[in-house]
Amino acid sequence: MTKLLVTVVMATYNQAGYLRQALDSIRAQTLPYNDFEVIVINDGSTDGTSEILRGYEGWIRLIERENRGLVASCNEGLGLAQGCYFARLDSDDFVAPEWLECLVDASQANPKACCVYSDRYELCYGQWRYVKVQPNNLYTLQACGTLIRTNALRGAGGFRPFYWEEYDLYLRLRQVNEFAHVPRPLYMYRKHTDRMTYDAVSYTHLTLPTKRIV
Repeated sequence: MTKLLVTVVMATYNQAGYLRQALDSIRAQTLPYNDFEVIVINDGSTDGTSEILRGYEGWIRLIERENRGLVASCNEGLGLAQGCYFARLDSDDFVAPEWLECLVDASQANPKACCVYSDRYELCYGQWRYVKVQPNNLYTLQACGTLIRTNALRGAGGFRPFYWEEYDLYLRLRQVNEFAHVPRPLYMYRKHTDRMTYDAVSYTHLTLPTKRIV
């Protein structure tokens, strides 16, 4: 059996209002469907998330259980991942159709790179703004949206329960690996206080801007 290229992991907790847009954006990827899998971990949601996810059964690998927090969910997804690459999509975000294809192409063009990341759009106070990620500046990266070689991520110990866990992870990966940058806005990131990433203990859809995103 041919090994999958990418595993996309989505951990979700009470984000029913955004969930369909996130999942549909993965389903619209230009990377061939047989080249990636989607693992969705419903982390104890109580808001109708389960009903939405059941409509995607057969297309996603669905795990539903009690609440354990974001980091535990990400590591659970990492343990189940079958792809050569691992990517996170938060359930209140969405991606451009070329997200996976562009990141995989960039990684294959640079075999020394264990991480490939792109520019993004951020929604803050009702306005989308373009964020040009600065190469080699880890503080401009997010935990979500980055394509990471699965073996490298496992070798680094996966995710750890720190606030802003991405910086801890990227620092560990950067010690022995190279990163690559795709200068295109492929990820749409919503900034709000209901995100799982705002929980330091456990860790109306808006339209896109009129400017082309890809």
